[in-house]
Amino acid sequence: MVCYKCNITAVGVCKFCGRGVCHDCHSKMPAIVAVYVGENQTPKTIVVADALWCGQCKPQPEPIPMPEIY
Repeated sequence: MVCYKCNITAVGVCKFCGRGVCHDCHSKMPAIVAVYVGENQTPKTIVVADALWCGQCKPQPEPIPMPEIY
């Protein structure tokens, strides 16, 4: 796999879109791994702090409703 920006060998893939990224072209962004209901019915998340990010895709900051799935 090659980096989508510079076409050299990729060292990983973007956690959000799957593009290959090399050591020089990657960025970091926190990524939510899981969401669950904790004590007192409070939603909690498990987050990875420095997930690989291509810097090109735009992960949405808010959940997107998808009623058509039902």
